[in-house]
Amino acid sequence: MKNSSLRSRGGFTLVELLVVIAIIGVLVGLLLPAVQAAREAARRMQCSNNLKQLGLAIHNYHDTMNALPPLRDRTVPANPSASWNTQSLSWRPRLLPYIEQNALHDQIDYSNYLWWNSETPNRTAARVVLAAFRCPSDGGNGNVNWTDSTGTRYTGRPTDAGYAATNYFASTGPDSQTRWNGASLGFFNGMSAGSLSDRGSTGSFANITDGLSNTIALSEGVIGFPRIDANPTGSGTGTYAAQLAAYTGTDNTCAGSQSSSTGRGRGNSWMKGYDPSDMSFTTLMAPNSKQWDCHSNTGWAMYAARSQHPSGVLIGVGDGGVRFMSETVNLDTYRALGGSFDGVPAQFE
Repeated sequence: MKNSSLRSRGGFTLVELLVVIAIIGVLVGLLLPAVQAAREAARRMQCSNNLKQLGLAIHNYHDTMNALPPLRDRTVPANPSASWNTQSLSWRPRLLPYIEQNALHDQIDYSNYLWWNSETPNRTAARVVLAAFRCPSDGGNGNVNWTDSTGTRYTGRPTDAGYAATNYFASTGPDSQTRWNGASLGFFNGMSAGSLSDRGSTGSFANITDGLSNTIALSEGVIGFPRIDANPTGSGTGTYAAQLAAYTGTDNTCAGSQSSSTGRGRGNSWMKGYDPSDMSFTTLMAPNSKQWDCHSNTGWAMYAARSQHPSGVLIGVGDGGVRFMSETVNLDTYRALGGSFDGVPAQFE
């Protein structure tokens, strides 16, 4: 005779199912930060490699030209009415042959000082997005959220879609001006006129008497980062003593409110060398400073090294190496590392 008693069937009760779902949720919650951290570590490694390649490109350029690439080329126009409205080129185009971009480099006409006013080969080249000039931690859309020293939150300005943006900038050291023909306090100098073959008065490794391994050459910036559309009010005298005296106790002298101007977003173009927003940063300001960046006239600049990496920025050193610079770095040390011939002993930790 068969046993007619009911047998229980295997399965989860509702309570057990909820417990399993809760456990899975906890595990996902624990793993997600680790996954995000791993992804950021990979992005930071790629960003570091980009800076290293640019540093090596600078050395190869120097081997060829016996000079550093100029912060910017500004060809003096034949038409006096054009005055200073010359569409100059930044330091990056000169490095293209040394980062395996020869074909793109061959498109560029260094004699065309009005290249962005019409459809020219230079303008076409300026639209080419180069991974070597972009940090993968930055989305590059200009949608930046930033909290200043007062706790007020601001957003960045979208970049100009007509040009390819960049995250990497040249150091002008502890200086609030972008100086010309060997007068810079930092690694890079501007050049008031030049051609592809002209080395100008941009200086060489021999001028960096503090030593390449103790001098900052490059760092990051955040595309579209907001700024004040005004010049810093610090001293413009081109000596270390005057610059540091003007900024004792502060990392900038920017005054005013958020810029309402458009088309001048940080890192808007890797090719243009007109606005400091596209070219350079100063080591007067701490990395990821809570103070405003600012500039109005092209001869002045107050831009901090900034990044989307937690707690600091990647720094390209003059010897081609790359270091991570903490936001909490001693400001005097940081400024000394930005100076190329200040004679102040400072080393990377």
